[in-house]
Amino acid sequence: MLTPQEIRARDRKRWTIFAIALLIPIALVLLLYVAASQDAKTKAKYDEERAEYAQTYQQEDNSSAQQMTSQQQFDKLKKDPEAQTADQH
Repeated sequence: MLTPQEIRARDRKRWTIFAIALLIPIALVLLLYVAASQDAKTKAKYDEERAEYAQTYQQEDNSSAQQMTSQQQFDKLKKDPEAQTADQH
């Protein structure tokens, strides 16, 4: 027969295992929350940088387009390798 001390030791062991098993999913949820919030911050930062780059590129494009004649723009596109089609190669 078990003594009261042995029963308490077994119950304490069970409660410890139960507490650890309960903390693992809580820790995983917290980790996922932190990762998602960091991802949202990073995405917002990159979206802001992308908008700044787009604005800068648009300004440069507008200023260069105003200075070029239509013939100069056509010549520039003719030289651009990305603007060439497959049959032009």
